[in-house]
Amino acid sequence: MKRNPNELTDREFDVIIVGGGIYGATIAWDAVLRGFSVALIEKDDFGGNTSSNSLKIVHGGLRYLQQLDIKRVRESVRERRIMLTIAPHLVQPLSCLMPTYGHFIKGPEVMFCGMLLNDILSADRNIGVDPLRKIPNCRIISKDKCLELLPLIDPGNVTGGAMWTDAQMYSSERLLLAFIKSASKNGACAVNYMEAGELINKNGKVIGVKAHDRLSGTSIEIRGRIVINAAGAWAPLLLGKTSDKNGIFNLSTAMNLVLSKNLFPETAAGIYGRYEYEIPGNGVWSGRRVLFATPWRGKTIIGTYHRPYTEKNVSLSVKRTEVEEFLKEVNSAVPGENITPEDVTFVQKGFLPMDRISRKTGEVILTKHYKIIDHKKQDGIEGLVSVIGVKYTTARDVAEKVMNVAQKKLQGRKHPSHSEFIKISGGDISSFAELINEAVKNAPDLSEKTVRHLVHCYGTEYSKILDLNSRIKGGLVTGSDEVLEAEVVYAVREEAAQKLSDVVLRRTDLGSMGHPGKKALENCADIMAKELRWSDSRKQEEIDETEKIYSRWM
Repeated sequence: MKRNPNELTDREFDVIIVGGGIYGATIAWDAVLRGFSVALIEKDDFGGNTSSNSLKIVHGGLRYLQQLDIKRVRESVRERRIMLTIAPHLVQPLSCLMPTYGHFIKGPEVMFCGMLLNDILSADRNIGVDPLRKIPNCRIISKDKCLELLPLIDPGNVTGGAMWTDAQMYSSERLLLAFIKSASKNGACAVNYMEAGELINKNGKVIGVKAHDRLSGTSIEIRGRIVINAAGAWAPLLLGKTSDKNGIFNLSTAMNLVLSKNLFPETAAGIYGRYEYEIPGNGVWSGRRVLFATPWRGKTIIGTYHRPYTEKNVSLSVKRTEVEEFLKEVNSAVPGENITPEDVTFVQKGFLPMDRISRKTGEVILTKHYKIIDHKKQDGIEGLVSVIGVKYTTARDVAEKVMNVAQKKLQGRKHPSHSEFIKISGGDISSFAELINEAVKNAPDLSEKTVRHLVHCYGTEYSKILDLNSRIKGGLVTGSDEVLEAEVVYAVREEAAQKLSDVVLRRTDLGSMGHPGKKALENCADIMAKELRWSDSRKQEEIDETEKIYSRWM
């Protein structure tokens, strides 16, 4: 996959997708599998905003049983199974535990019924799944076992624990990139740092997009038969004066913290924290809610902190006061641990659509269901479809539905979706265990940790990194015990990395858990400068810009 903006003006595309988050990525993949020509543009780097900021969980829908939303449970179970099947190197099972309290609604008896219903509704969850990726049945455990696994929680009134298994992404960034690489390999033109300016409207029909190349400074026009607006929080900006933007969504922010402490090494945990929200004109509301703490690569990701977003400019800047306020809630859930801002190695923040603010509690009420807007039906504009997503897990399914709408509008031969069955880049794995063993044998000079890292990130394409590493005679990136210098070169040559932050945060794992160290940044910048012919001043600018990502909330 190479960045080639010139290709965007060479022809008229069937489909132009604006937005390179997980929804844009999966739509591009579904569209090319149906035989359509596709252009995908993103104003920043692919997955550079909300899609990279998640708890890394692929939900099986257990939480929807509380509302008896069986449809969403089944949808989530299906999509989790598909993710485990088409990307087994990047998605793996995750043990989860919720303490039970008393013997009523939160007690083990009621939870047992919920767990049993979940097992029944997900009876097909392991069809076609690698043995190492299968999801076991739920179970209820004793109080003693629960407190053994979650020793930091308040033991008061704990009567046991409900255990289930979901799935976790090794890297949400590389999973998204795998969809884009797969689409690109099948003919899609994907260009990052290409900002959509306005829609080209001719006689009530959208026929393309005016775009600005943020790297070269040039402006272009991209022509297409249909434009799909998958720009997330920036979707209303794209619509401009072309369409009625009212009612599309209200914005909220969602924040997770990456902690240096591995709070619960053996399982993810739903734990109760106390929160306070100030309700305008109605004082302060205090209550309890569930936080989710997940073990991830020796650290803990904990979330989620939701607040309404009322600023005029769409920005994901993080304030220290937000971090401190959320940590009060976190510390109430793990009393005595005294987690401070200095224990926070990284802050993940993204946008989510919300319905409203609860007048009673001040909490954000998130939008539950995705929206697919056919603007022909909404405001008479042909050739334009907008999609508003609500979660990472079901993006592939929503993409399929978006393309069903688009396909009807394209008025051509009907093509069924195959994205449920086709494995994405690196995912053509018959046995993950055998692939790991093969990789270890093929790389006797590397540590097993490094090899496992390569297989998780690149799947069957790990050998490309090994070959490149041999050719450049590279070693580990300074300060890292698993990331190879060859990965930096590969990111530039084959994965359209344009900036240092692209490599540090989204092509490799160097900085997704926290600052990788000054020497690591300098090492990567030196490699990229050679590949992209950066001047010394440009190289320093890239280092400074990446440093700001880690210091902006301190």
